[in-house]
Amino acid sequence: MAAFLAFTLRWEPQLRAQLRLSLEPGAPQPVLRRGRAIRWIEQALAPLAETHDVHALAVAIRSATGIESLVWLTDIGGLDRPHAAEVLAGSARAILRAALDPGAS
Repeated sequence: MAAFLAFTLRWEPQLRAQLRLSLEPGAPQPVLRRGRAIRWIEQALAPLAETHDVHALAVAIRSATGIESLVWLTDIGGLDRPHAAEVLAGSARAILRAALDPGAS
């Protein structure tokens, strides 16, 4: 997650542009918005594959940690980027904890 968040922060302007393009009605998906982050997260979660739906878990984590969430936290929530990154990492940890111990949530 640290590497993914660093990537997101480093490429934020380009990722914002891709996000903007992907929101245009009828526009084709930009090449870099085709789910590679989900594959990265699935690879990190591979040790859980025998006991958990790694794809579903990766999608849940990605939904709370990508450029979309960063944009909301910074532009709407008013957080600076370091604090936003902490929140995103915390969200990923919370989703993972909930999946590992569903009774605790």
